[in-house]
Amino acid sequence: MKHVILNSKLYRYSMTENKSTEQVAIFLLGALQDIESVRFYSESFSKTLTCITLEIPGTGYAEPLGVSVSIQEQSQMLLDFINYMDIRAAHIIGFSYATAIATELCCIWRGVKSLSICGGVPGIPKSGIAATKRMIAAAMQSKREFADTFIDSLTADDQNIPRSKVIKKAMAKNIANLDETRISMFFDNSIRLLVHKPSNIKKITVPAIVCAAEHDPYVTTKIAKAFCEQLPNSQYMEIKNSDHLAHLEHPEIVATALILLASSAVNVEKSLHKLSA
Repeated sequence: MKHVILNSKLYRYSMTENKSTEQVAIFLLGALQDIESVRFYSESFSKTLTCITLEIPGTGYAEPLGVSVSIQEQSQMLLDFINYMDIRAAHIIGFSYATAIATELCCIWRGVKSLSICGGVPGIPKSGIAATKRMIAAAMQSKREFADTFIDSLTADDQNIPRSKVIKKAMAKNIANLDETRISMFFDNSIRLLVHKPSNIKKITVPAIVCAAEHDPYVTTKIAKAFCEQLPNSQYMEIKNSDHLAHLEHPEIVATALILLASSAVNVEKSLHKLSA
C-alpha cells in the first residue's frame, strides 16, 4: 500500500507490476469500496498488465472531500496523480461511482487507451434517484438503517443470483463496521453525483465496454444500454443472474470482461514485438 500527497490531498494506491508488457491499467473504485476489498480484481488484472488500484480523494480511505467539490474536480485530481506518476497512457477500469470520474477523464486526458465500466453510468441513473435519496436519508440515521437501505436499493430477490443471501449478510456486517468518515464520504459522493452534469460523452471515441447486471434495480440494463449507445466505439455486456453486486456474485466473469480490451492491446503489443524482433 502506498500513499502520496498532491496539492495537500491524500491519495492511496497499490501497484502490481507486470514486467512482460508496457501496458498499464488504472483501476478506480465504487461506493464503499477500498483497495483491500477489491484485491481479487487487482491481482486478476495484474496477470495481464501493470495494475494501479487507486483511491483518489473522496474515495476509499483517501482524503475526504466536501460536498461542493465536483466530479470534474475529482477527475482533475485523478489527472494530477497520473501526471505525478508520469503515466503517458493507460486503460481505465471502474466500478459504479467511478464511471462518472472515468468518463470525465476521457474528456481531459488523451492518454486513455480504453474504458471498461461495470455497474455505472456518468451520474445518478433515473432508476436510482429515489433510492439515492433514501440512502442519503438513511446515512443520517444509523448504520443499521443505512445498511438495510443500501442493500435493499442495490439488490434483487432472485433465487438464481448465486450466494445472494451470504453476500447481503456480509455487506451488512461490513457497513456496520464502517467508521463515520466513510459514511459521510458516501453521503457527499451521492450529493456530488446527483448534481453532476456530464461532459459530452459522445466525443469519447476510445474502445469501451459497459457491463450491466441483469437484475440491477439501481442501474437498469435499459439505462446502461442507453449509456453504451452514446459511446461511439463501445460494446455492451449483460451479466446474467446478477444485481448491482455482480462483482461479488460473478467475480471471474466481471474480471474477464473488464480486462478484455486491455488484454487485446497487450496481445497486439506482443505480436508487434515478435514481428520486429
